[in-house]
Amino acid sequence: MQLSVEDIATNALANLVSSVVLLVVGFVIGKTWDLTTHVRAFRNVFGRSAGKKTPLYVVLDTLRDTRVMSSNEQRQLNIQSPPPTPPGAHYYKTFPDGHYTHLPGPTEGLVPECSARGSAYLIEALRGIRGITTQAVSDRSVADRWNGSFITLGSSYSNIKSDDIKLLPENPWLLDDAGQFKLKDKTAIAMDRRSDKGIILKLRNTRFEGHALFVCAGLGEWGTSGSAWFLAHKWRQLSKRFGKHPFMLVVSVTPGADESAREILARGDEEFLWRLRKWIRQSVGYTTHPPSEF
Repeated sequence: MQLSVEDIATNALANLVSSVVLLVVGFVIGKTWDLTTHVRAFRNVFGRSAGKKTPLYVVLDTLRDTRVMSSNEQRQLNIQSPPPTPPGAHYYKTFPDGHYTHLPGPTEGLVPECSARGSAYLIEALRGIRGITTQAVSDRSVADRWNGSFITLGSSYSNIKSDDIKLLPENPWLLDDAGQFKLKDKTAIAMDRRSDKGIILKLRNTRFEGHALFVCAGLGEWGTSGSAWFLAHKWRQLSKRFGKHPFMLVVSVTPGADESAREILARGDEEFLWRLRKWIRQSVGYTTHPPSEF
């Protein structure tokens, strides 16, 4: 049976329309699946209520210049002979061409550059999650708050919230982070000449169900920002690896290169499928791949 030109054109158009519809449907299904997987991973790691009624707080450590404190504040800090406050600037900014400016500086708090980098990594990484908000705040502003999920930047000696989290009875791993990471199982990790060290600690927020508590702290400034970079770029893998469980990772970071952060120690209960894949890889000889690359 011969087809007319009109029939051929009609069939071709129908096939084209069908192909376009299938492509669109496939695209929508794929995007929906990706979004669902993305959101599920976020809830596993940061808590099912994170960033909803309250923002997911990125908590920066703030430092103060003793020279701009009142004499009463200096006495409270046990500063016996505070240096006289010079008339002029307390801070200097040097530019690449050699010129510099004098700045009076803030009287409340300074944010370390590593914490600023770390907060940028985290906020950028999480801003695409639908219905989720993140907010950078100072440690002093949330010192007495627990209703939410918190990611603190800086050690327990520079960040009020990091200190609070370290001292929680729910913390099974980190004992102290002064000069070296001391773990409760007697493990000790220190800096070396070639690398800073960073820690990523996740605990459940037992005061408010559905929220989590994180500490990204460093031995050396690149340890802090490197650990934040690692969390910002690896949280999906961490969801596959640990699910909703608490965990602690220690990373090694080459100074000046946050993206060089690599895991050197881990604590926490891994998911069965993750352990199975790791066992299979090791069985067939892929022992050189770190577990974070599965």
